[in-house]
Amino acid sequence: MREKLLRGVLPAVVAVSAFVLMPQVAHAGGKYADCSTAACEFGLTIEATTFHVDADVHGSGTATWSVSGQGRTCATTFRGEDPARSWTCANYPTGHYIVRVSGPQGPSNIGIRW
Repeated sequence: MREKLLRGVLPAVVAVSAFVLMPQVAHAGGKYADCSTAACEFGLTIEATTFHVDADVHGSGTATWSVSGQGRTCATTFRGEDPARSWTCANYPTGHYIVRVSGPQGPSNIGIRW
């Protein structure tokens, strides 16, 4: 009897997990920009209340990224010598944002994903 119960529970757990994850997958989005200089800027519409910022700059010294819009700003400063890193910004209203990265001499990359 226990084996029959377990055989029924596993497919149910898989089906519920897929149902819960489907809305997140359906709304996945993002944008990246590669710049040949130390500064990069672009606008986009973020369709989620939590998003992730990926930044990679080359060189040494201080680098900064910011995501501004809807009366809010998520930003931080980091070292150009750092490896590529990611940060999370939570509880932001959906809408249009301006994404900026500036840093030491050399190319930069900034990405937003949700």
